[in-house]
Amino acid sequence: MSISATMGTCWGPWTSVQLIIEGLHQVGWGDVPVVAMETIGCDSLNCCVREKKWSQIPDITSAAKCLGARQVCQQAYQWLSQHKIISCLVNDREAASACLQFADEHHMLVELACGAALAAAYGDTLHELLRTDQLSLRNGHIVLVVCGGSAVSLDLLGQWRDMFAL
Repeated sequence: MSISATMGTCWGPWTSVQLIIEGLHQVGWGDVPVVAMETIGCDSLNCCVREKKWSQIPDITSAAKCLGARQVCQQAYQWLSQHKIISCLVNDREAASACLQFADEHHMLVELACGAALAAAYGDTLHELLRTDQLSLRNGHIVLVVCGGSAVSLDLLGQWRDMFAL
């Protein structure tokens, strides 16, 4: 079976990322990096990376609140030392733009937190990680985990389009 070169997903306080990383290790794919995407203002994992310790953000200021937590759980934080996790940030506008583009292309609605993961592909994040050799496409596959949609509607997508002038 061909393994993926990279997994990309949104990062919340616990979310499916824990299960993704555990699953990668269980099937012998422990060397597959995970690109953990967050929005600025809801960046509790990135805060831990910046401060090099388990820490928390003062407040959630991003519009992407659905997976928001001021602090990631300690077990999720511990994966930073056990697995290659690349923490990346996008702003709310980039996440909203990715949600709208995904809706146009795939006819599915997703929330802003998921839009952060999609923004990795629709924007420059993955290209920049590849260009700077932080990621490799040794197997040619990047898997994006697309989740979230229970708190999104066409009306909300329209509000984001207006709010961010998209």
